[in-house]
Amino acid sequence: MNNPLILLIEDEKVLCENVSEIIAHYGFRVISAPTGEEGITMALEYAPDIIICDIMLPGIDGFEVLSRVKQIPQLPPTAFIFLTAKSTRSDTRIGMNMGADDYLTKPFTKEELINSIRARLEKLSRKSKHQLEKDELIEATLEKMTSLTKTERKVLNAISEGYTTPQIAKKLFVSNKTIENHRVNISRKLNLSGPNSLISFALRLRAQHQDNDSPVS
Repeated sequence: MNNPLILLIEDEKVLCENVSEIIAHYGFRVISAPTGEEGITMALEYAPDIIICDIMLPGIDGFEVLSRVKQIPQLPPTAFIFLTAKSTRSDTRIGMNMGADDYLTKPFTKEELINSIRARLEKLSRKSKHQLEKDELIEATLEKMTSLTKTERKVLNAISEGYTTPQIAKKLFVSNKTIENHRVNISRKLNLSGPNSLISFALRLRAQHQDNDSPVS
């Protein structure tokens, strides 16, 4: 991951400056915000790779920041690290259950901070690479979909919607055996193998089309 950007949301000025200086010293870009509201605005504007956010903030707290960030669809995958003086198990559990990636308790060392950042970046990099490989596989398979007949496309669409073989047969007014034959032909044409590979592909295909706001056809 080239030149990662880190957003620090911290209202304690001295702590904010010290943490920002440490992050920059290790070669990462860093921007900061003193409140949760400003942090969310900056997250939308700059799309950081990691957000480091104190729980105790003026206005909305860190939990609310995390909740709102998770609801921003246009924001790319972003790691979230809580920074707080609280160290009770309940606080940790709340943060992790909400989807936080890590939890640093003040006071912490620069090694703990940088190790947490690097671990999150490595995880993001693995996820990005895995997603790229999945997208490339789907794109390659989509090119083969031109070989499908109109009926086979209807069957594939029904599979993506969660219909079973008997339900698809009833929907298309044909026998179960005919649908099974179509499934075999679709899998062969798309080079899919394994009992669940066709279902898995159909679901991924539908999710991709939903992201693009277009129906599976």
